[in-house]
Amino acid sequence: MPSTVNKTNKIAVSDVGKKFKKYESLIKKQAVKIVNVLKIKNSAIDIFLTSNGQIRLINKKFRGKNKPTNILSFVEPKNFPHPELKIRKNSKKIFIGEIYLNIDKVKEFTGSKEHLKLNELLTHGLLHLLGYIHNTKNDRIKMEKKEKWLIGKLDN
Repeated sequence: MPSTVNKTNKIAVSDVGKKFKKYESLIKKQAVKIVNVLKIKNSAIDIFLTSNGQIRLINKKFRGKNKPTNILSFVEPKNFPHPELKIRKNSKKIFIGEIYLNIDKVKEFTGSKEHLKLNELLTHGLLHLLGYIHNTKNDRIKMEKKEKWLIGKLDN
């Protein structure tokens, strides 16, 4: 599977605390792979790299939980203006949402396990942006099945 950027999608990766710069290109490459496998077209996604402390504050503010988590996904509200996506005339890109990825949690793993954890978290976050949830047992089973399928595709 090619690792080149799908020209119909815009994936931006930003290091919030300027501590995880070295992860930016790898995360963008993996996110592009996931988006390509899912056959997502004409979309824009922002991925923010955070620490335990940063994601704890975001989790507290938006979910009322005063603890760090692995990843947070926020679906973009309908009709939210994104002037940066209208650079080209007739651009029909749809902003899907934002993912906040806790790199401190990824760094707890080493070597290939770090890479696998990164794929797992990115997959989980992107599936949330596409409407997958795990509030009930049935929802969790569906989401886990899709995650396993997708991660299997990434490993090939």
